[in-house]
Amino acid sequence: MKVSLNWLKEYVLPHGRITLPLAEIAEKLTMAGLEVEVVEVIGDRWDNIVVGQITAVNPHPDADRLRLATVNLGTEEETVVCGAPNLTLGNKIAFARVGAQLVDGHSGQVATLKSAKIRGVVSSGMVCSEKELGLSDEHEGIMVLPDEAPLGVALGDYLGDVVLNLEVTPNRPDCLSVIGIAREIAALTGQSLHLPDVSYQESASPVEQQIAVEISAPDLCSRYCASLITGIKVAESPGWMQQRLLSCGMRPINNIVDVTNYVMLEYGQPLHAFDYEKLRGKKIIVRRAGDNENIITLDNVERELATDMLVISDVMGVLAAAGVMGGANSEVTEETTSILLESASFNSASIHYTGRTLRLPSEACMRFERGIRSELTLPALKRATQLMAQLAGG
Repeated sequence: MKVSLNWLKEYVLPHGRITLPLAEIAEKLTMAGLEVEVVEVIGDRWDNIVVGQITAVNPHPDADRLRLATVNLGTEEETVVCGAPNLTLGNKIAFARVGAQLVDGHSGQVATLKSAKIRGVVSSGMVCSEKELGLSDEHEGIMVLPDEAPLGVALGDYLGDVVLNLEVTPNRPDCLSVIGIAREIAALTGQSLHLPDVSYQESASPVEQQIAVEISAPDLCSRYCASLITGIKVAESPGWMQQRLLSCGMRPINNIVDVTNYVMLEYGQPLHAFDYEKLRGKKIIVRRAGDNENIITLDNVERELATDMLVISDVMGVLAAAGVMGGANSEVTEETTSILLESASFNSASIHYTGRTLRLPSEACMRFERGIRSELTLPALKRATQLMAQLAGG
């Protein structure tokens, strides 16, 4: 389990701080049974890198594929050569001055940035990609920062963080979550745990008039909770959420999928989002798979289901291999406007069997097969519903 220290601090009171030094926190967690294998400092090499804003984009006089980017750094401006396809006027970006330590996009080696003449134009600085900053392997375009990023501030002060990589033993599924680890830290330091507020506006229209849920295999699914969020717009999630997902080793996709992954990391409860308009008969049925039933999963592979596997279906057929992976026939796309959000409690042995048989290991499957308490389903569902309403306009 990889977890951001900045994220952990949000759940420990006094709000925003942990009273012990990092080395002592790592030792106490290890002695409590959560071995801290690696401590990764994000931004420790970000000297001479600041938040800038692109104020002009002009063609290079001697190269069609290159452009000249003028960057406002707060107290000065620099014009540099850039070949990124997503160079856009007004974007906040990470700007490296001469002398900065960057990861070479091709070799992967760390090198010191020097002033260079590129096709006849002197370039003293660089607009950075995620790979050059050591954040990910993405180097096809520059990293775009949120609009609220403070101009001229050192990038380390804005995005710097510490990521703890913990070895979580099978008997501690509660610690496959940020809140679970924060609870441990609060207990070890004598502080208190702070949980996020999960309030949101509800429609007056009863959800039972728009969707029904039937559990026909209660031995494999003890609880199934769902919420309906309408009027959403699928788009990129905000920068702060993308950064937290990246710090935990997950790739951002869009605001809907990112919310499900964010809350899974936050609470430890896996969630799944269905495109509500694709649910035939507007009914969810939690049941065992039938004879000769197949599913085309989200990775576009057709898989044969066994009759002792738990599935989520509508009145016409299978929508998901429960707790393992959703089906392509109910996938959220850019055209999706309504979401049925699932939060359920599944039998751990059943999910373990399905995941191994279908050869579909996943973050969700790992959590379900270790055992998740059924009381988590509703708080996690409410938290994800709140975030989708906030971030997708639902």
